[in-house]
Amino acid sequence: MPGRGKRIRRARTIMHILQNRLMKHLQKFSLPGLTYARCEPMEIANHFLLLDDISGRGFLQFRKNGLPFCNRLSRGAADSGLCPSWRHPDALSLKYDQILSMLGSMKRVAGFVCALLLLAQGISAMTFEEEREIAEKFLLLLDAHNMLVYDSEITLLPQMTADRLAETIDSPIYDFKIHVIRDRSVNAFAIPYGHVFINLGTLLFIQDLDELAAVIGHEIGHSQMRHIPENFETQRKISTATILGVLAGTLLSAKNPEAGAALVYSSIGGSQNIRLAYSRRHEYESDEFSSTILKASGFDPSGMTRFLLRLNTIGGASDIPEYLLTHPHSQNRISSLKTDPGTSRPDKHYWALLSSVIGLLLSENEAVLRSNSLPEEYRNLSMGLLKTRQGNSEEALSLLTGVDLDLARAYRGLNLYRQGNHDEAYPYLKEYGRSAGPKLALAEIQEARGQLQQAIETLRPFSGQSMRVDYKLGVLYQNASKQGLSHVSFAKYFFSTYEYKSSLYHIEQALTYEKDLDDTLIKKLNDMRETIRTAKRN
Repeated sequence: MPGRGKRIRRARTIMHILQNRLMKHLQKFSLPGLTYARCEPMEIANHFLLLDDISGRGFLQFRKNGLPFCNRLSRGAADSGLCPSWRHPDALSLKYDQILSMLGSMKRVAGFVCALLLLAQGISAMTFEEEREIAEKFLLLLDAHNMLVYDSEITLLPQMTADRLAETIDSPIYDFKIHVIRDRSVNAFAIPYGHVFINLGTLLFIQDLDELAAVIGHEIGHSQMRHIPENFETQRKISTATILGVLAGTLLSAKNPEAGAALVYSSIGGSQNIRLAYSRRHEYESDEFSSTILKASGFDPSGMTRFLLRLNTIGGASDIPEYLLTHPHSQNRISSLKTDPGTSRPDKHYWALLSSVIGLLLSENEAVLRSNSLPEEYRNLSMGLLKTRQGNSEEALSLLTGVDLDLARAYRGLNLYRQGNHDEAYPYLKEYGRSAGPKLALAEIQEARGQLQQAIETLRPFSGQSMRVDYKLGVLYQNASKQGLSHVSFAKYFFSTYEYKSSLYHIEQALTYEKDLDDTLIKKLNDMRETIRTAKRN
């Protein structure tokens, strides 16, 4: 590797050449609270800019046509309250074309990154209680930015897959919880306390349940083997980078799936490579772990090989040296697996999952395009879900009639309810409703029939997952003279709609009924209150 002085001179030369082009580009955008200044990079490695600054400020990398751009959050930005106490030397590397789509919300993203960075700074060796605290705060931050998918039509199958895999593990140390992220990149990751996140892009990329199980099994491996982390010294060195890298990958994932989140500690000499190698070793260990539990639970381990082969194809041949990557090249992982890829075997569960993702989450144009590749029954299902989402009950019913699936029957009931046919809708909703939308319709029928407690029981499992459910629960609890729980539900509703003043009011009111609330709810309210106060400061 070139000497430090040579690397600095090379980096400065490149950055000085690009400075004017960067400023010209940034002048097109109005970003309150952000100022831009010339970077003083310590190191450049092909696609990624690995930065350090003795002042401890943070850096973001911009890219275009393979060339790095750079801006920094200056002291003025920090002092303005956008990013309070941003004094950490880690560098966050982001792809330019991903930045383009998010420039309009840069202030929100920067504040989000800062919040998690500050959360992670105080960590030493993690106890399980500390893991739980970090996981809860991370989930709350994601939830506050509407990044979690709660539709059980989408989340249930990944969770059932994880449960099936976990049954084959001797003494699992966590109850593994699966979350789906609104991120179109192909990625998955684990955070402390057994939480596994799968990107929306991954659900669109897999071709059968064996591939889904392989991805989930790999992340369960990271959790079960406590790769985050395994000892005090490693934890002290990598905790902040690990968690911040996860967040960066979640919010602003790289176009090249090989790259992951290139987050490197600003420290001396070759210790960076040692830390990255530690991460790569974990990847191979998790691949091996996944293969073992896949076989034991009846999944085909070839799903991982097949998944990585296609991932390698879309990623292209990476010219980033592997020792600079936080994940090994797919080709190297494929070689280590030594499993024939076989062919995909999509079944009815896979088609139902894909239909739900298409119909419930994608834009109309993309949904129509993707649904054309589905078998006819599932094409009608996905389009029926789309028309339901758009409020076109007549078209939705036309598409869903004749589809012999429980999910189609549940949404048939929802659309009948919307048309005012409550008695006809009721048996469909009662028998087949499994998710928030149909359950909300069922609860409203129960409320109209005077079945107040039944309506509450119908909606309680979906508290915090749908703003409409939270609002309805607030009304139901109020009518049932359960004022504390009513305030809790309204607090969640206003929190999810970013009406923080109203949310804070209901949080404070709910806490006056503390004796009627369990410890979990009280902690949730306190965490929400702290998140709101942090958002106001930012």
